[in-house]
Amino acid sequence: MLSLYAHRNNKFKSYPDINNISDFIKEENSVVWLDALDPNESEMQILAEEFGFHPLSIEDYFTPHYRPKVNEYDGYLFIVTHTITDNKEKNEIEIEEINLYVGKKYIVTLHKTKLPIIDKVLSIWNKAPRMLEGGSGLLLYDIMDQIIDSYFPVLDGIEDELDEIEDIVFSGQTQGSSEHIFKLKRKLMMMHRMIAPLRDIFNSITRREQGLFSNEAITYLRNIYDHVLRIVDTIDTYRDILTGALDAYLTAISNQMNGVMKSLTVAATILMTIQIVTGIYGMNLRIPETKWVFGYPFALGLMAAISLGLVYYFKKIKWI
Repeated sequence: MLSLYAHRNNKFKSYPDINNISDFIKEENSVVWLDALDPNESEMQILAEEFGFHPLSIEDYFTPHYRPKVNEYDGYLFIVTHTITDNKEKNEIEIEEINLYVGKKYIVTLHKTKLPIIDKVLSIWNKAPRMLEGGSGLLLYDIMDQIIDSYFPVLDGIEDELDEIEDIVFSGQTQGSSEHIFKLKRKLMMMHRMIAPLRDIFNSITRREQGLFSNEAITYLRNIYDHVLRIVDTIDTYRDILTGALDAYLTAISNQMNGVMKSLTVAATILMTIQIVTGIYGMNLRIPETKWVFGYPFALGLMAAISLGLVYYFKKIKWI
């Protein structure tokens, strides 16, 4: 489904007839935004004809991208980015790809599912049409600002999970901690893969001489770059904290294993010494105690004395 919006004569509104796209773009001081929800091949062909998109950039839409990227074509940029949401029920993050064709006087957004950020940007444009005087650069800022802002709640959720993991690990409750740690580690890796490339993308956009954006728009886009840096730094910090928690978890497991091995060693040593006594008295030889009326109690007492002596020794060396 194709939805056309245009800023003309200091007014922003939607237009049902998408055949007027090229006419709107030719108008002075106009900015066009076309939002395409899961467009098919025929609709993509309309976009290619109206905007003059290169066939490779059209083909790019039908190819899934697992990392953000930017390609520069004649007169426009093709940008791939992603939205990230935290699914609490499945305890995993969900990623949706957004493709943007960004020209000097237009932006085309393409996505497979309905996204709340689109409605938020539409609301901003309806309330503040004066911002559109900066051309498509300010619209790109609004779209990316909403995408970047959607990352922060996910990071807040991850921070809460980190606090929970630290409390569990340092309290010695290691049961189930490993699964939780590795799931969170996977979340952070996915977020880093989706966000870190945006740092280079917006650094390139704000520094290159492409002539698409006004100086005012570049100033706003630098703010997006700063937000991306902040998020990447936060993710790196969380990864370091999680690595420390994982090390603490492995240390706790190792300590528990050492305690178990000590207990088994103590038990094996005591049983082994008792077995020596029982082995001696079990030999087919004449032993004085076998004809002694107190021989049996003496053997049992000997085993008990040896066992108590070993227990005292292991307590002295703090093994038990």
